Amino acid sequence: MMLLSPLQVDVGAIATDTSILSSVAIIMGAIFVVYQIRQDDKMLQAQVRAADANAEQARLTMKQFIQNSDLATMDLVMRIYEFADSMEVQKSYFTVLQAGIASLEEYESLPDEKKLAFLQVASLFESLGFLVEKGFVKAEIVDDMFATKTAWEMTRPFILGMRQKFAAEDYYYFFERLYYKLSKNDTGSITGDYLAGKADGKLPAGNG
Repeated sequence: MMLLSPLQVDVGAIATDTSILSSVAIIMGAIFVVYQIRQDDKMLQAQVRAADANAEQARLTMKQFIQNSDLATMDLVMRIYEFADSMEVQKSYFTVLQAGIASLEEYESLPDEKKLAFLQVASLFESLGFLVEKGFVKAEIVDDMFATKTAWEMTRPFILGMRQKFAAEDYYYFFERLYYKLSKNDTGSITGDYLAGKADGKLPAGNG
């Protein structure tokens, strides 16, 4: 009887074992891939949720910023309005309104107190025009709260006269830009003619 040596190998068994191991490796590899995909999917979903949360936070932050900006703007306008409503400025406004000058020469013939009144009124609206120009205050807010048209018309001879006399200076540039900007609006004190025509059923030329 022949005895098998321990070194003798059953080739068929090895082939079978190798096939089983190969199958197991493939299955394990597939399981790992599925597991990794699921982990990646969970990570992606977590990233999406984090992105959504960040976007919502950004939206809320922007909303809060806009609200704070609006409050700051209204606070600024109210402070200016309080100053404009003071007895000193009202007196200057009334002085300019009563003076009714038609030229720089008439302005220069006024006493110093009345000259200062023109400077104060023009400077007030120059400041408002600057704030509107730089986007700190909305034009319609100024239009609702201040009589820009009247202020420009009664100071216009003084302003244009100053520009002609001192050609190198563009006096009260932002005041003038504010006036023309508001002249294109359909609301507020600047468009009295428009509103009057609308009430009569007759709109001024250029408005439909």
